[in-house]
Amino acid sequence: MKYFRIGFAGSGNLAWHLAQDLEKAGHFIPVIYSRNTDNAFLLASQLYDTQVTEELDFSPYNLDLLILAISDDELDHITDDLIAGEDTIVVHTSGGRSMEILQNLEENYGVIYPIQTFTKEKAIDLTEVPFCIEASSTRVHEVLFSVGKSLSNKVVVMDSDQRKVIHLAAVFANNFSNHMLFWAKTLLDSEGLDFNLLKPLAKETIEKAFYLTPELAQTGPARRGDFKTMKTHIAQIEANPELTDLYERLSKSVQFNS
Repeated sequence: MKYFRIGFAGSGNLAWHLAQDLEKAGHFIPVIYSRNTDNAFLLASQLYDTQVTEELDFSPYNLDLLILAISDDELDHITDDLIAGEDTIVVHTSGGRSMEILQNLEENYGVIYPIQTFTKEKAIDLTEVPFCIEASSTRVHEVLFSVGKSLSNKVVVMDSDQRKVIHLAAVFANNFSNHMLFWAKTLLDSEGLDFNLLKPLAKETIEKAFYLTPELAQTGPARRGDFKTMKTHIAQIEANPELTDLYERLSKSVQFNS
């Protein structure tokens, strides 16, 4: 397996995990750039021999790959000032942005997008995380595939349109499902009940959805047409119009799609 010199622009949650796991896989991380230099120095302190730069000129570092692990807003502006080496491949990590935002870098650009949510404080086994890659050339594809396989057991070639669909689906699977857990916790907190009581149920719900498919795994009063129970539930939360509206809309969606 070939090992690469990989630089980072960005020092947030994604960079925190990727940089350390790439180094553990045998790659070398010579440089990190970040608008937040404190975060950059903190990440560099976790690595073997990594410099922090406040400049967007990466040409002195002889990089094989530069990973832009930054927000979509930053991505709109960084390429105007970015200087990469002549042969350096530059990739972004966004699920919702086209690869072509980097097209001014001639043939040396692409995307590497892990389908996962990242938090610095929580360890993640990247071998189980799918990595979606898109490349501007055969050479770029070979490098990104090799880097992806050094981290994960599942590397998927996916174009920008497909990746945008994955990103949208991930909002439903991750962000919205987490928001449902927020409301579940709010209800339990109001009675002094432990949120962890729902943990086995939540885990089984996810596992069963992927085992059976969500359509077959769906249960509950809306699925059964148990309007008496639904009416009781609404009475319990009627003092909260936002939650009542959410309950009614979700119940109608379950009924319509079951």
